[in-house]
Amino acid sequence: MQGGTSQGWELETNYPKPSVAWACVAVLVVAYALSFVDRLILTLLVDPIRQDLQLSDVQISLLQGFSFALFYSLAGIPLGRLVDSGRRTTIIAVGIALWSLMTAACGLSRQYWQLFVARAGVGVGEATLGPAAYSLLSDLFPPGRRGLALGIFSTGTSLGAGFALLVGGWLVGAVAASGAVDVPWIGRLQPWQLTLIYVGLPGLLVALLVRALPEPVRQPDPTLPATTSAVSLGQLAAHYRQHASTIGMIHLATGCAGMGSYGIMSWAPAMLMRVHGWSPQEVGLLVGGSILVAGTIGVVTGGWLGDHLVQRGRPTGRLIAATVSMAIGAAGAVAYPLQSDATWIAACLMVAMLGGFMAVGCSAAALLAVVPNRMRGQVSAMFFLTNSLLGIGAGPVVVALFTDMVFGTPAAVRWSLLVVPPAAYLLAAAGFWIGRRPYRASLSAAGA
Repeated sequence: MQGGTSQGWELETNYPKPSVAWACVAVLVVAYALSFVDRLILTLLVDPIRQDLQLSDVQISLLQGFSFALFYSLAGIPLGRLVDSGRRTTIIAVGIALWSLMTAACGLSRQYWQLFVARAGVGVGEATLGPAAYSLLSDLFPPGRRGLALGIFSTGTSLGAGFALLVGGWLVGAVAASGAVDVPWIGRLQPWQLTLIYVGLPGLLVALLVRALPEPVRQPDPTLPATTSAVSLGQLAAHYRQHASTIGMIHLATGCAGMGSYGIMSWAPAMLMRVHGWSPQEVGLLVGGSILVAGTIGVVTGGWLGDHLVQRGRPTGRLIAATVSMAIGAAGAVAYPLQSDATWIAACLMVAMLGGFMAVGCSAAALLAVVPNRMRGQVSAMFFLTNSLLGIGAGPVVVALFTDMVFGTPAAVRWSLLVVPPAAYLLAAAGFWIGRRPYRASLSAAGA
């Protein structure tokens, strides 16, 4: 790079102009944020859904996590292969339209199984975004800037989660105040159903916006062996065997990190309402604000710190950054359930979210550094599979199991949150730290 100028970027790396690349990132951030709004709005509707459909916490956790995560994971594998050969912007646009319609369909559900199936459809639609976006970003940004780009893209997680709780808290309160509504040809819809419909339908506009993005030319990563066509499953399996310790440890550690973060995001709102008697609006303001501010700072800081350490001569710098982030997250996750003052709850929760989100960009950038271009869609799909099964799938369920089976009362969710997320963050820290040795060998084998 020649002074970091636009001209140097284009001539030396043959990547698109920075203005084009960052414009694409901006649109992808909006799409990613929307996915988290549709994914997490359910956390503010836990008790209304429980009461209306007569459900347990475990059944609710299956809606929050398992129904979404299972189909999100299964769909990601064939979609990842499609990403490595198809037009990625079209794939993302179709996925956005699907998950938006299925979110609205959740609002039309009148039985548990209908809600379960609709949530599964949300998962299938959202499975398109991660692998396709990671592949796009690899063709938009040179390797030295990829961690920051992935970090900024990943602000969609914190922006979406924050807005899901901030705006969602206001929306839940406003819709609840209006009461149930009779809709022609549909029947009576409860406030929680109306909320899901209102949240889902605007996504169709975002799908049109993504469809208008330019599709970047696929280009070989200058630090990795080039491939000119979609790789075979045999080549993919051989790459996994060669780098099994590296890829496996990154997958496992990131999944544990997701378990901690999704456990908090799924159950902290319910804990504050049950234990402290807060309203959905109050919970949305505090939890949503914490995620929005601390999470956004975290993903950008984590991506930047990983890139900075690598540029300073630390090849495993991105895994070091991820380890530090998990230690920070564990400290905050232990502290906030023990607080009773709103200010201290917010401060400790922000520390937990800061650490939890810091690992997102740097761990993804670490993985892509050892994966050739034409494998990135499929490897990213596997990355999201483990992250979704352990994070989205297991995180909410394990917290709920502790609440129902160990402590035996809904109000004890605060103690479940004191145990599960901190333990998950510490396991992730250990995984990232242990993974540095095989990761260094993988970088050497790839010539990075």
